[in-house]
Amino acid sequence: MVTLKQLHIFIAVAETLQMSEAARRLYLSQPTVSQTIAELEKEFDAALFERTPKLLKLTAKGAIFWEYAQQVVESYSRLDSTMKNALHIRELRIGATITIGNTMLAEIVQNMKRRFPDIRPHLLVENTQQLEDRLLHNEVDIALIEGIITNDKIAKLPMAEDSLEVICAKDHPLWGREVLEAEALRDQDFILREQGSGTRTIFENYMRTAKIPIRVIAESASSTAIVDMVLHNLGLGVLSRRCVQRYTSENLICSCTIQGMPMNRYFYICYPVKHPVSSQMTDFIKIVQETVEEMDK
Repeated sequence: MVTLKQLHIFIAVAETLQMSEAARRLYLSQPTVSQTIAELEKEFDAALFERTPKLLKLTAKGAIFWEYAQQVVESYSRLDSTMKNALHIRELRIGATITIGNTMLAEIVQNMKRRFPDIRPHLLVENTQQLEDRLLHNEVDIALIEGIITNDKIAKLPMAEDSLEVICAKDHPLWGREVLEAEALRDQDFILREQGSGTRTIFENYMRTAKIPIRVIAESASSTAIVDMVLHNLGLGVLSRRCVQRYTSENLICSCTIQGMPMNRYFYICYPVKHPVSSQMTDFIKIVQETVEEMDK
């Protein structure tokens, strides 16, 4: 039967593709590492690496073994941590995309801590692309995501409805227009979210469909920075209705929709399909759904 130590050795070899480097990293002798790989290959009657003079290369079966080995090691690590803290806390690594982080995350976590004080959250706010990668590598347990997730290794639960709006300053020629023709956006300067953002991807897809090129003069991961640049009439922005609601209600900026191009979308609760759904994940999902329902009233 494969041991945890063997899995750690295999993962180190798969990451470094050198027996000597894996041995150095794990403070083991190279013969020990070589013997362990040989034992695993005998156990599964399969070559896990192709040998070359300079570097090893994972075989197809080796790549499959690596994926599952990482999951087993990660699960054991979480089991060990959970058992050690079982009487005290439940750890939960939560990711959120930037729009959700700016508008909803704090209230959700506040409600969770009030209802479930034994859950200790570790929060990470990044864009859609980065969080998808972290979910696939088990670096977060659950994430609230605004973008398009197509990977079938990630489970998605609808969380809230949202829409994107074009925003402009009082001095901009488009001020006061509630609905714009897509053609009105041609040759305009845009201040957009960074590449990898769900907000930007959706807007770019719509404009590509309308065959209108986008002239980007600035980009930022900060919605606040985008609004500030728009306020100074440096260009048009595209942000979530939830992000700009306060500014539009105070008449500081104007928001517009695009005729025939409703940029509606959903926020999703996402987690890896193969990730065991823990009690803290279940409780967090419940709090998210209750908080969103209350906010949308």
